[in-house]
Amino acid sequence: MILKTLELKDFRNYEAEVAVFHKKINILTGRNAQGKTNLIEAVNLLSLGKSFRTRKEQELVRFGADGSVVKGVFEKKDRPHTVEIRLPSGVSEKKEYIINGLSTGTVSDLLGGVYTIVFSPEDLRIVKGGPETRRLFLDREIILLKPLYYHKLKRYRHSLKTRNAFLKSDNISRDLLDIYDMQLAEAASEIMKERRAWIKSLSGAAAKTGAGITEGAESLSLEYKPHISQIGDEYDKEAICEVFLRGRERDLLIRSTETGPHRDDFAVYASGLDLRVFGSQGQQRTAALSLRLAERELIKKETGEDAILLLDDVMSELDPGRQERLLESFGENQIFITAAGPFREEALRLNAAKVMRIEGGRIA
Repeated sequence: MILKTLELKDFRNYEAEVAVFHKKINILTGRNAQGKTNLIEAVNLLSLGKSFRTRKEQELVRFGADGSVVKGVFEKKDRPHTVEIRLPSGVSEKKEYIINGLSTGTVSDLLGGVYTIVFSPEDLRIVKGGPETRRLFLDREIILLKPLYYHKLKRYRHSLKTRNAFLKSDNISRDLLDIYDMQLAEAASEIMKERRAWIKSLSGAAAKTGAGITEGAESLSLEYKPHISQIGDEYDKEAICEVFLRGRERDLLIRSTETGPHRDDFAVYASGLDLRVFGSQGQQRTAALSLRLAERELIKKETGEDAILLLDDVMSELDPGRQERLLESFGENQIFITAAGPFREEALRLNAAKVMRIEGGRIA
């Protein structure tokens, strides 16, 4: 998969720009706060329909503009694939997705069309941060390859919201709460099974990528940590519903659902060591990079496509030798690299590359 051209209109600090990209390495240089990360944010937006930097989509619209447009023309299995997203400036207005010229109002038609992976210094939080960061990482990666999971997650969140609202009401019907429990348990069962399967696949891929980075010095592995741990490994909806029933009095007291997939986590180990607790920053950074490389492997295995790789200010942390080895490991993937200063000449010698200077929302 290759991004051939990108059109930005009133997106972040870009007023109106069109960029044509190299099929392999694209280097975005320039001083800080000029728009380098904004550009790769736009590329990633065309994959998931959401920003990896903010949940407030109004921030994506250039100040004073009525809305913004992000449009990408891709080459996918030797065929053109066009994605356009129109972002409104108002909170109450809806985004518009235009896929190969056909307008749709739902993100569902977008998912599974474009595969991107973002590497950034913030990836360290996946290993050392809190459970919410890891859940967000996990859910986004599953959605990328399994768009149906988006609907399962949406169903779970809706059921959770409904049950929590009911727990806050003044008159509680136990019979009605039984129904809400079963609805939530059915949705929870599907989420937990998907997460368990994905963690297993990601763990296997990360073991290989981690061994490559550390030259076999460490063995990387992942373990799913469901918040509902009393139900064994089957994640049966009846067993989950029984857990909700046993915790009902507590939930009624706090007026919220205390347990469930909304509090899941997973652990990252290096040779059996929990890196969140005992790992050095170097080990944590290596593990985070290994997870991103593992995503690349899984996308290739599941879809046959080479994901577009977006490296936001990560090369500066590596010496020239590691830069070269990392870029060589990406194979046929198209790569976008942001760099605050002149990029290492070693990268330019690896393959024909295109260097673009970003200044004040303009591309040179």
